[in-house]
Amino acid sequence: MVNTFCLDLKKNYQRPVIELYGVSTIIDTGAMIPTFSLPIPLLEKAFKAKLVMEEASFGGFGGKCEGAIYSLENFQVGVLNFAPLEVFVPKIPVGNHPFLMSASMLYGTEYCFNTYESKFMVTIPDGFSLSRDFRLKYLQGELYAQIDGVLLQDEIKPERKIDNYTQMDIEPLFVAENCPIYGRE
Repeated sequence: MVNTFCLDLKKNYQRPVIELYGVSTIIDTGAMIPTFSLPIPLLEKAFKAKLVMEEASFGGFGGKCEGAIYSLENFQVGVLNFAPLEVFVPKIPVGNHPFLMSASMLYGTEYCFNTYESKFMVTIPDGFSLSRDFRLKYLQGELYAQIDGVLLQDEIKPERKIDNYTQMDIEPLFVAENCPIYGRE
């Protein structure tokens, strides 16, 4: 069964910004690593966050970003339930929005932004679970996203192996043909 959900885009931004759990959330279609720039005690209280890795870093936000990896229990985005959702928490807060939702969290879905009606729409096709296991893996000095056992990367090199993981083809995250914009169905 195909599942679809729709969230409101905040109208006062030109970039895709939604609100999750009362927190301003930017959806970054070029990001692989979800990032929470909130105080650790708040993450622990609000999301039952548990420390996974104390020292982590990755290239992003205009340079190298230092921080830690935390695991959040049962984080919900529409009908998608992330149990767990591992996020990067920078030592120094970055950006104007406390949560950066990465495109990798939407792996295997079709999503689009309807700026005319200020909507963010996500469709989960048959065969994809609504429960997701999203982890961050530190392999050979680089931080990678892994969802439901699939290691996601920016560039696909089929012959390359990273530790015990083999890179695999990744389906496109954005499918424009099914995106209803400006009243089209």
